[in-house]
Amino acid sequence: MIPDDLLPHLVEVEHPGRTTDRYGNQVDDWSASTRAAVMAWMQQNAGAEDLDQRSAQIGEWLMLCNPWTTEGDPLTVHGSDRVHWNGQQFEVIGPAGPAYEPTELHHFEIRLKAVEG
Repeated sequence: MIPDDLLPHLVEVEHPGRTTDRYGNQVDDWSASTRAAVMAWMQQNAGAEDLDQRSAQIGEWLMLCNPWTTEGDPLTVHGSDRVHWNGQQFEVIGPAGPAYEPTELHHFEIRLKAVEG
């Protein structure tokens, strides 16, 4: 477990709902999403500009958090989720990376991407 004083940022992990499209496929439905609050450490690892046909700011971030929500429920994070923090929206890149200590799950390391513009 990461001590609480090392997790100063309150973030929300958003899970999309599911709906069936007109072709019978299950697709993400962000209008029916759910959110879970979690304390985390947010750290920007890289930033870049995409100037090819647009002006975009791209940031890659790392989020470290304990494996439960602020309500004490187990936290689940999938590659299709979004993270909201400090007025920004991030996309989760791939599955959450679990970090273990010898006897149990210690924390998650979650890669994020933010694109503006």
